Amino acid sequence: MAKKKAGESGKAAAKVAKKAKAAQKIERKEQKKAGKSKKDDRDDEDLETILENMRKEWEDAHTVTEEIVEGPPSRRANATLTACPSGNYLWCVGGEFFSDDGKAYFYNDVYRYTPEKNEWRKFVSQTCPGPRSAHAVVASPAGGGKLFLFGGEFSSLYQNSFHHYRDFWCFDVSTHTWDRIETKVRPSARSGCRMAMWKHYVFLFGGFYDPGIRTKYLDDLWYFDTQEYHWRQIEFREGDRHPSPRSGFSLLPTADGILLHDSFAETGGYCKEYAKGKRPVGVMLEDTWFLRLTLNLNITDSGSASASASTTPAQPKSAKGAAYLQHPFTAKWEKRKKVGYAPGLRSGCTMALWAAKSLGVLFGGVTDEDTNEETLESVFHNDLCVRGLSF
Repeated sequence: MAKKKAGESGKAAAKVAKKAKAAQKIERKEQKKAGKSKKDDRDDEDLETILENMRKEWEDAHTVTEEIVEGPPSRRANATLTACPSGNYLWCVGGEFFSDDGKAYFYNDVYRYTPEKNEWRKFVSQTCPGPRSAHAVVASPAGGGKLFLFGGEFSSLYQNSFHHYRDFWCFDVSTHTWDRIETKVRPSARSGCRMAMWKHYVFLFGGFYDPGIRTKYLDDLWYFDTQEYHWRQIEFREGDRHPSPRSGFSLLPTADGILLHDSFAETGGYCKEYAKGKRPVGVMLEDTWFLRLTLNLNITDSGSASASASTTPAQPKSAKGAAYLQHPFTAKWEKRKKVGYAPGLRSGCTMALWAAKSLGVLFGGVTDEDTNEETLESVFHNDLCVRGLSF
């Protein structure tokens, strides 16, 4: 009888121990579940914090301050002054100033001028192009108005070292914000180039690059598709006529293409001539060119062509110089004769487009007589000239 009671007591104890073990297991699961829930909550909190920080950083980078300033921007050269594509304003970007003690200062500020009010406003944002001069800016009416900026130059305070930009930016006229456009293919670093808007394409030609040893003037032609957001270079067949390398010219759009001048005066820009054993001499060019453009309706912007598409002599070729690269248009340079009264040789001025009258308008400029290394005589002009852009 005692043995039977002992057996029953052992079974009961085992049963109690089993229940206790099961209870401990359940408790551990609950604790684990609770711990995981807390960890998930912490992860959610961390993710929300990260997103909030990212939002604040973006807002800080895109915050624009606007203020009315007294008088025009400070003295500067080689800035750009561009007519607003969506309002009666002028936009001034960048520029440089050389002080009497030989120091060079570069700017990246943005000003807007309202002619009716004779009012200047300054816009400042953290996200913007670096300080520069001799860059190129062109306006587009798309999306409420855009200003596209490419290239330019910058130097150290005493001009011991120089830098040429290769970046491409877009300024939104409605929001007053900058965005950098990154593409794998784009023009090389340069300043003194010019851009013109034809249809929805930004055309860029020429400029120069100076690493401090020798100035290299450029004659390459590029276009940026503002719908597809890509750069492509246009190259022509050997033997085709085209403008020589240059900088500081004028580039104006017309209905049928783009006119190339230097400041209208039937002069086509500026370059330096290098001869062995002699110092380089600056040369003002007198030629005028017209880039005739014709849309190819059977070729898409992406460059693909239909089976019926034909290659014409005016169609630019690929960079490899073998097969023709299909562009959405054909392009051909035509040299223009000097007709009527034209201002004399000059540089340092560019033409403004009077679109309503289809005219190019020029004012001033300078003629330099570079006789020797120590003497440079300059004659400044204050004449106003216009040229019709109909061809």
